[in-house]
Amino acid sequence: MKVFIAPIIVVVTAISQLTGCAGSASHKVVSANQSGDTDLSCKSIETELVKTQIIIDDVNKDKEDISGADVVDGILWFPFNLIAKNSNYNSAIEAADRRIDKLQELKKDNNCSTQDSTEITVEANKLSDELKKLASLHKDGLLSNEEYTDAKQKVLDRF
Repeated sequence: MKVFIAPIIVVVTAISQLTGCAGSASHKVVSANQSGDTDLSCKSIETELVKTQIIIDDVNKDKEDISGADVVDGILWFPFNLIAKNSNYNSAIEAADRRIDKLQELKKDNNCSTQDSTEITVEANKLSDELKKLASLHKDGLLSNEEYTDAKQKVLDRF
């Protein structure tokens, strides 16, 4: 009986360690219509468009990047976690697309011009650079998932 207990403990310990590493995707699913949308200025509409496009870009990047955690998820929880991830990917992109459509309608209704586009492009590039730095720190293990999510939200809130 002692002979079988040690391997079982090793296997259970290994599985619990691997499960701790595995995580499922969780991308923000935005609402097409948000309170205060009718009061947005043209610049604010552009800012919301950039933020929404960032969600789409994050989902697409996550779909392209296969990590060790994804492999572990596939082995341990297949197909449940993979189905959940795919559902989140689809929901996030579909919702973001609806949000972009709504913001484009607001832009048209408000007769927004492209005069501020240079300023918005500069701000969007700054935002993109900050988010890339955070993603790099997260990928290198210098930021935990929670720290990365919090820092990313702070950057998005400033924009």
